[in-house]
Amino acid sequence: MPNASPKLANAAALRRPPLAEAFRAALGPLLTVSPALLFAWWHPAQNAWAALALGIALALDAAARLTVRLAQGRTGVDAEFRGVASPLLMLGNAVWLGGLLVALGAWLRPDLFPLLASALAGLVAMGACARLSLARAVIALDAAERAAAQEKARGR
Repeated sequence: MPNASPKLANAAALRRPPLAEAFRAALGPLLTVSPALLFAWWHPAQNAWAALALGIALALDAAARLTVRLAQGRTGVDAEFRGVASPLLMLGNAVWLGGLLVALGAWLRPDLFPLLASALAGLVAMGACARLSLARAVIALDAAERAAAQEKARGR
């Protein structure tokens, strides 16, 4: 589509993600939640709440990523954190790495799983909230720019 606008091309790309990209996106949370479920099954009295918190944080992160993609499709503005040096967003798209570290630490010291999983859940949830805030700001700025353009068009 050589005559299509970049916004429409971007929206078309968002509707049909490649299978490899979808698999890669799902692999991280799967690698993160699998050890948590294993530890919750192994010692439910100690680990169930931490595993549940991690699962809820991962679901919130998935919803935030979807919201960012929808905001990007609606506005045409890339609303991803790239190159942000922040402890809050240090995991970025590598949540699986945090899950791997939690699993390794819990394998070495099983009594620390609730603490490690809760800390990871907090980081993931705060990152998701930051993504949601960015998506909201992008949508609000786009709406303000459209309203200003309409006012300018009326004023002429």
